[in-house]
Amino acid sequence: MPAGDRNYAVANPAAGNGAAPSWALELLAQVGQLSETRAKPAHPRIPWEACHPVNPFGAVNISAGAGSYIQPDLMGPTSPYWWDLREITAWGWTAGTVTVYRNFLTSGEQVAVFSTPGNFTWSTQKMLRPDDDLKISVSGITGNVQFQIEAIEIETAWLPEYLL
Repeated sequence: MPAGDRNYAVANPAAGNGAAPSWALELLAQVGQLSETRAKPAHPRIPWEACHPVNPFGAVNISAGAGSYIQPDLMGPTSPYWWDLREITAWGWTAGTVTVYRNFLTSGEQVAVFSTPGNFTWSTQKMLRPDDDLKISVSGITGNVQFQIEAIEIETAWLPEYLL
């Protein structure tokens, strides 16, 4: 079909008269740049060693319905890591209270309080800094208390990338 008889867009604008209009060349150049940009990741990929899940768990030793669990090396990030807390789950008792504190037992920031077995999740990021740790205090317990923590451990150098 001769070029003059076409009334629709042509896939190759140069096919009609041998020379592509300048707007078509510009469009092709922009599409090429876009495909090159999309081929590269938008952000550097964080290596597994620098950002991975951690899952400490345990049981609280109870005497006369009360007790505490204090393990700084297990219950928080060590230097040079941060933890992004995702969930704390506690189970195994029928009466009493389980309280999770940050850094100081009974006088630290309360991170979670359980009056019944269950889990506590955050709708936004709850970060633990290097050398922070969680401490668990139980009182008035009937039964035993077991727990599990879900967190993402991030190396400090990769924290800005993780937060993006």
